Amino acid sequence: MHLYAVKYGESQLNARFIFRDTTSEELVRISWSYYIALHQGKTILFDVGFRNSVTAQTWGIELQDVHEATKQLLPQNNVDLIFITHHHFDHIENIDLFPTAQIVISAPDYLHAMERGSICVQERLRQHHVTIVEDEYIYADTFRFKVIGGHTVGSAVIYFENQQRKYVLTGDECYQCVNLLNQRPIGIYENAVNNESFLHDAFQEGYIPLPCHDLAIFDTYPRFNEHIVQIL
Repeated sequence: MHLYAVKYGESQLNARFIFRDTTSEELVRISWSYYIALHQGKTILFDVGFRNSVTAQTWGIELQDVHEATKQLLPQNNVDLIFITHHHFDHIENIDLFPTAQIVISAPDYLHAMERGSICVQERLRQHHVTIVEDEYIYADTFRFKVIGGHTVGSAVIYFENQQRKYVLTGDECYQCVNLLNQRPIGIYENAVNNESFLHDAFQEGYIPLPCHDLAIFDTYPRFNEHIVQIL
């Protein structure tokens, strides 16, 4: 297996959104990212990012064009499978770029996207090759998509193991690795208990967190190119 993190933007976020246990108004620099896996001849995306410049400006995001950076990993946007951790725009909006990929999404977040999502997201989800998950879904005996329902009503994470090390792609059940490693629940949540339970269990079981908004990921792992680091 090869696993990569792709950073397509940066911004600042209020610390109290990242950590429930703080009242600080400090602005924390964060990344906006998603992950790519090459496994058993398949190309897999874990979330897909977004590209709307108006949305980026609204959120104060310095949006970066990663098309050239991802060409080697995603030739002609040829993707077999997309795991969507939750319905928020930065995790789902680009699914229309991958019209033939199978999509895996939780049932609650599928319903939310179909009711309130953008037109392009709704049109894509109406197509075939969408797997709607109530609890968990296991792909290729490797990736375990598990509905947590902490950050959003149907937010999910993906567990997997590689070379006797355990990893979890956290979506936004963690904003930063320290949410899990220091047991500090997130500040934006639908169900606080579900988020806390995930953090506790993943920590106890020794999972290495891979979140979507932690700039430390791009300082910790070897650089593949300007926008991408290689995790495995």
